[in-house]
Amino acid sequence: MAWGAALSWLAILLTGTPTAVRWSPVFVVSLAWLSLAGSVIAFAAYYALLGKVGPARASYVGVMSTLVALVISSFFEGYDWRLATFIGIALAIGGNILALQGGATARPVAAERHAVASAR
Repeated sequence: MAWGAALSWLAILLTGTPTAVRWSPVFVVSLAWLSLAGSVIAFAAYYALLGKVGPARASYVGVMSTLVALVISSFFEGYDWRLATFIGIALAIGGNILALQGGATARPVAAERHAVASAR
């Protein structure tokens, strides 16, 4: 995120785009909410989840948060659901299912290495 912010500022400086922030109460509350709940607390919760269920199962958060965002966007912004949306959702869920079941495909490789090492 720091690299993205740095590149954004560089682009602003190079293009001469003026910057202006309206320090309204809505802006300050939104910034505080996103800084604390959207970053600090969310990362801490995700790392706690990683420790409890492991990275494969914790990765499902990425799919679920996207689905929740799509539903919220439908209610508040009138998101237009299209075929590509459903295909993307199916691919994301399918990828997570494959990742969660991926342990079975990793075992033969480890067994094969063990057999090769034993033959030496």
